[in-house]
Amino acid sequence: MNDKLNFSESSLLREIIMKHNDSLINILDSIGQSKLTTEERENLRELIADELIETGLDENDEPNKRGLMLEKLIDMLANF
Repeated sequence: MNDKLNFSESSLLREIIMKHNDSLINILDSIGQSKLTTEERENLRELIADELIETGLDENDEPNKRGLMLEKLIDMLANF
C-alpha cells in the first residue's frame, strides 16, 4: 500500500473534511509528508464513517460505489 492518496482519494477526503470538520484540513496536507498521529487517524476515520452512513449505503444498507471508496479510505488511514 502506498503512503499517498491519489487525486480522487484526496479530493474525496477534502470534501468530507470540509463538510464535517474543516478545522482538520491541515491533516490532509500532512498525509504523505509525515506520519499521522493516532488521534489524527481516528478523527479522519470518524468523519469518513459519518459520511459513509450519510451517503455511502444503498437502501439495503450495503455499500454503494461511494461507500466502497469511503471504506477504502478508512482502511488506507492505517498506513498514514
